[in-house]
Amino acid sequence: MSPFTLTILTGIELLVLLLALAVALTLIRRALESISGSLDKIAMGVRAIEVETGALPVELNHLNGGLAALSEGLQQTGIRFAVADGNLKHVLRELGRSDA
Repeated sequence: MSPFTLTILTGIELLVLLLALAVALTLIRRALESISGSLDKIAMGVRAIEVETGALPVELNHLNGGLAALSEGLQQTGIRFAVADGNLKHVLRELGRSDA
């Protein structure tokens, strides 16, 4: 083969390589654009969640205060039940019941 023929073949191979590279890069760009659209949707969803849950810290403080008050009330109720149980046992003993 002559050097001229080899030069032409090399040039054709280079063009084929560049064409294949351009096609591959185009496919990669399309895939990345698709991913970008999905990421935009995810970011929008995260922002929506942030907006919807923005009031939670304030409401949780109110809830914690209410639960603390409830806990205090239940402790007082437990104490009163213990006192009532002691009084009932005393009454049963006074009545002569043996199951106290």
